[in-house]
Amino acid sequence: MSPHQTFTRIPLQVGSELRIRNNGDISVSNPTVEAAPALDAADAVVDYRFDSQTGEHVLRLVEPLASRRTGNR
Repeated sequence: MSPHQTFTRIPLQVGSELRIRNNGDISVSNPTVEAAPALDAADAVVDYRFDSQTGEHVLRLVEPLASRRTGNR
């Protein structure tokens, strides 16, 4: 991966809806009402980038946090 490519970090909670338009615009709807979803309240965190040259949407799982529910964290 080229070092000049930047990702947008997206925290997700169980039940979240992540919508990505063809042009790379992102919309996230998290199930709990929070002003801004905090990384420590997320069930998973993904990095996202849109490569406009190839038209590819790239998602990378950064942190699966489901283990926090079982106390293994």
